[in-house]
Amino acid sequence: MDRNLPRVDEPPVILVRFGGNLARHEDPSFEIIIQEILDKMCLNFIFDFNRVKFLDSAGIGLVIKLASMIEKRGGSLLLCNPQKNVRSVFSMLGIDNRFRIFDDLGGALENFGRLLRLEIININYEL
Repeated sequence: MDRNLPRVDEPPVILVRFGGNLARHEDPSFEIIIQEILDKMCLNFIFDFNRVKFLDSAGIGLVIKLASMIEKRGGSLLLCNPQKNVRSVFSMLGIDNRFRIFDDLGGALENFGRLLRLEIININYEL
């Protein structure tokens, strides 16, 4: 038996693909979804910002709140694929110092350093 293979029951990495405008948006249902995932002991998350067109301080607040929920449970959160305008918001607000941000999904996945299962959640916000 090959002992280097991942355990089948190992929790997946949760990929959350945001899209649209992540701004002025209070969606408690998304926080509930994240909490339910954490309750299942899935603790590793990647937030993909590739399809985010606009992000304001309220959107950043949501990301920080979700990160706190994840970190309190001992999990980790990585960000990836920010468009140029989103990356500049991250930089202006100091988010790039708070989170590990990768240019692409592959870099974020490699960070976990193991073969992994990936589950995807698509969140699309349109104003």
